[in-house]
Amino acid sequence: MEKIMAHKPDFLLGEPVGSCTDFVAAVANPVKIHYKDRFRFAPFSIIVDPDRVRGLLLNEQETGFPEEVSYLFSKQLEEADLIVLNKVDLIEEKERDRLLKALSDRFSGKEYLALSAKQEEGIEKWLGILLSGRPGANTVLRQIDYDRYAAAEAVLGWLNAAVRLRSPSLFDAADLLRSLAHTLKKSFSQKKAQVGHLKFVVTGGGKSMWGNLTSLESEPSISAHSIGKINKGSLIINARVRIEPPELEAAVRKALKIVSKELAVKYRVDDLQCFSPAYPEPPHIIRETVGAEESQDAK
Repeated sequence: MEKIMAHKPDFLLGEPVGSCTDFVAAVANPVKIHYKDRFRFAPFSIIVDPDRVRGLLLNEQETGFPEEVSYLFSKQLEEADLIVLNKVDLIEEKERDRLLKALSDRFSGKEYLALSAKQEEGIEKWLGILLSGRPGANTVLRQIDYDRYAAAEAVLGWLNAAVRLRSPSLFDAADLLRSLAHTLKKSFSQKKAQVGHLKFVVTGGGKSMWGNLTSLESEPSISAHSIGKINKGSLIINARVRIEPPELEAAVRKALKIVSKELAVKYRVDDLQCFSPAYPEPPHIIRETVGAEESQDAK
């Protein structure tokens, strides 16, 4: 935190890992107490996929995940100040309204917003809420079962990789993302390994574009703004898949080999970490509501 503050930022936009919960008690409240008025939290947003709502919350479709993941998903929504339903460009207006009502019936007293990040619809309204000056991160989970929380995280293999790309001729960055996503989807489908998420970012020529896959039942999504053809760049891979870490790493390395050969692109893996997360043991947990007026010696 001290290193961050040395740069005197006006705003910090942070994203906890997708399987994180108990954020307010374990992160926000300790920061509020220790740093007092040096930080002010905006409304805490939880962004949800319509398929996740239907599968993990409403039990309307098979998810491929155990009950503990549904429990974790529910706890994430419970501590939100603002619940944001994303990808509404993929569903009908009637379905959007139905899902928003189901969420508000289950988690009352919260603010709700529908948007499409890909189409950039609703983004300005969301940012307006974040920058409104209203205090946030005030909904503390009064009860959470850390054994179930840990079990939900442990079912997923986690992978983070940084890859360098180079080719003697130009290649299309969107084609690389699309091919990599489809290759991994096929591999995980054969293994019946459900996807939490696959995220890819290609950077080249000072520009970036992304691709992602959020389940075996969906199609890969590629950012609307392509960076076109490049002959060198970098690739970031972030994966959460219900599979053992060694199998996840092997699948990603094999996919890189297949796609690089297909597009005549040379690659080098600069960094790759693949693991199952340890039992969550936050050093500080403060379950009382902490506001700007709270003193530094609050318990």
